[in-house]
Amino acid sequence: MKILSHRRLGLIVVLSWTVALLLTSVGFANERIRTAKYAEGSSKASYLSPGGEVSLSRNLLTLPEDRIMALTFDDGPVERDLEIASFLRKNDVAATFFFIGKRMENLPEIVKSVMAEKHEIGYHSYRHQKLSWISQTDLKEDFRLGKACMTQLGVPVTWFRPPYGLFNTKIIKAAKENGMETILWTVDPRDWTGIGPDVISKRAISSFHPGAVLLFHSNHPATLQALPEIVRAAKADGYRLVTLTEWQNTIYTVHCRLKNRFCPSALSDKVAQVSTHPRGIAHGSTVTASISTTSEPLIDAAKNTSSIIPKKGRHRFPMSTLTPSAQQHGSEATLPFM
Repeated sequence: MKILSHRRLGLIVVLSWTVALLLTSVGFANERIRTAKYAEGSSKASYLSPGGEVSLSRNLLTLPEDRIMALTFDDGPVERDLEIASFLRKNDVAATFFFIGKRMENLPEIVKSVMAEKHEIGYHSYRHQKLSWISQTDLKEDFRLGKACMTQLGVPVTWFRPPYGLFNTKIIKAAKENGMETILWTVDPRDWTGIGPDVISKRAISSFHPGAVLLFHSNHPATLQALPEIVRAAKADGYRLVTLTEWQNTIYTVHCRLKNRFCPSALSDKVAQVSTHPRGIAHGSTVTASISTTSEPLIDAAKNTSSIIPKKGRHRFPMSTLTPSAQQHGSEATLPFM
């Protein structure tokens, strides 16, 4: 009986440890873990920029001062980032690259070369872990290591994107405490699944919409192969592909006009430039509006309705409906960037 009691006691201890570990691994007890998905579209401010100052409503994404989309690449730095950065420069396109901290330490020259091409660098965690699974101490250490690496390389600390789109309030808070704004995406062609360039470009192009944040992964060769068609189609449809900072400034400009918020003096000095382009702007133009405190919108919504976004009903531009294999099958699975 004593032996049985000891066994039961041992089992209870093991189960207790297991439960405690599980509670920690899912982001602490009672902590909701969220992930990028279709159901939480960009009509919700908490989806696209959780913890951000600006309410990114559907109206403000589809009614911008300028017809832009933010171009972003995850999971570098890798050698292919140099090819991507060079191609984008030749085509007068700017992008934001979300780099992994450990990789930045190992490949600092790639980081500096991408920055030299006038692109932005964002933070994508130190080791590409599912941050909602690690302890608060490890989470702080992740951001500490990443920020230290970026500071040493002269990278402005501005943007953060959580691996796999997984986040919770503690992650958002940690990013903010380190001077980073969390950003997700609105278009994911799922290039990380190993599909070919034709499929990548077709999925991306069919999901274009004003104010989009496009997600790609530079560690997959098909992504680079798909870029020429994606850039060509964007320009043909009157879009400019820009960094997240320029994308954010455009959103701020809309807020300034419609809500009298985020109105720095630099914006109030801009001169109106009304274009004769059928979509409201000239190809390659940067700013098409003067700043006003009136409540009247810059562009008539009825004239700026994209065929991708219906006037009524649910969003048609897709969010990521699937998560990478490591998220589906547990933390032991091979991560996409490996």
